Amino acid sequence: MNGVAAWVGERAIAVVAVEERLAAMRRGPYAARLPHPDTAEGRNLRRWLVQVLVAEAVVEHEAAALGVVADDEEPRPLTLAEALRTGGVTAAVVAAHPLARALRLRVAPPLPASDEVTADYHRRNRDRHPEPLDDVRAGLAARLGAEDAERRFAAWLDGRYAALVRLAPGYEHPADPRHPDATHRH
Repeated sequence: MNGVAAWVGERAIAVVAVEERLAAMRRGPYAARLPHPDTAEGRNLRRWLVQVLVAEAVVEHEAAALGVVADDEEPRPLTLAEALRTGGVTAAVVAAHPLARALRLRVAPPLPASDEVTADYHRRNRDRHPEPLDDVRAGLAARLGAEDAERRFAAWLDGRYAALVRLAPGYEHPADPRHPDATHRH
């Protein structure tokens, strides 16, 4: 286990890879916003980064198993709404990696929401959509379907994570109560 932060199947995620990614972040444009490495927040940042590296490896593992390849798409901005719907790690990986977006399309293709779901959403959100339902139905159905696909993919990825991932002690999720820095809560 020495030198390994996690395993995804038989693939080891080396501690050196975690440290290299963290060093790159500390050289990046948001370096001044990052916590000092010797604080609880700094250790939790490292744990969160392990979660990201592991999620990337799960995506690569599953994409290879399904024969999914990435297009040449560039990274896209991560929205707060997407992060809240799918969880920060999944949203960050999907935003940054074309392979994750291609896998999401394969595993959880966006399908328009049903008329019943769309009408119910419209009824509950008339303040946001005061036009008649017929005027907004197609757009709402597409958006609600895309949001549902994001949630379905996140749930699927969580399941694959549970099946494939073993974390080394000290690299647990920041909310894991087994380590003394567990202040992050869901």
